[in-house]
Amino acid sequence: MKVTLVQSRGIVGDTKVNYFKAKMRISNVESDIFVFPEMYMSGYVKDVKSVNFPTMKTLAIDPLKELSHYSGATVICGCPTKNEDDTYSDCALVFDGRKTYTYAKMALRADNVTDETANYVPGSEPMIISRNGLSFGLAVGHDILINDLCRFYAENGTDMIICISALTAEQMEPFMKVARARAIEFSIPILVCNMTGNDSGVEMGGLSAFIGIDGEYIESCTSGSDVREIRLDPEEIKAQTAARKSIPKFDLSDHKRIEMETVEADPNAPACPLFG
Repeated sequence: MKVTLVQSRGIVGDTKVNYFKAKMRISNVESDIFVFPEMYMSGYVKDVKSVNFPTMKTLAIDPLKELSHYSGATVICGCPTKNEDDTYSDCALVFDGRKTYTYAKMALRADNVTDETANYVPGSEPMIISRNGLSFGLAVGHDILINDLCRFYAENGTDMIICISALTAEQMEPFMKVARARAIEFSIPILVCNMTGNDSGVEMGGLSAFIGIDGEYIESCTSGSDVREIRLDPEEIKAQTAARKSIPKFDLSDHKRIEMETVEADPNAPACPLFG
């Protein structure tokens, strides 16, 4: 089985070009699953209200459904969505033939790069997809920091986590440390596909990677546009999943809380013999 990680630049305001770049990859590479970064289809927009959703549907989403159908490949692609109540979600769209499934990002962030909480409503449902006998849990960006989400995937027999992201190089360093720790903690491989480029005015960092259950990089990307074809042995992956040990949960409802007593120093106390 082959998963192709496409670390690419999503151009803000040019959905048509973003689609044709994706089409070029999907049409020229034989793969079971293609993975594109968070917000790839729209580019990393600062104001989601500026996205022309009908145009994006016509120029990218509908054609990507057809491309998935005729290529036989599953495509996971980052894209904002507009909900029926006029709110927005930061999503991973999963195209499987002409069917489309939506996973909404749970852990929205507000930092010096962007305030996602001002643009989006958080999701609340994990999603597991299956292909060729292997199962994959989805995550977007900082969702990988949600310990309970990773635990859920691990405890429900998921073989791998696929996380798409749009992070700067400075953000990627601590982010990948956590991703590697999650892979070790839950004995689950993690594939991270991060955006590159600076169309949003912020330089996205790339540095995507496929992380093994020992926390080591099996495949890793540069900071620019990059593609990695990851070959998976279903029997080997399934054996890892079967050998996975459950992580105990601790009941911390009973705890000690001790108030430290503040004592004023005695100016007449003898000096410490070691320091005079």
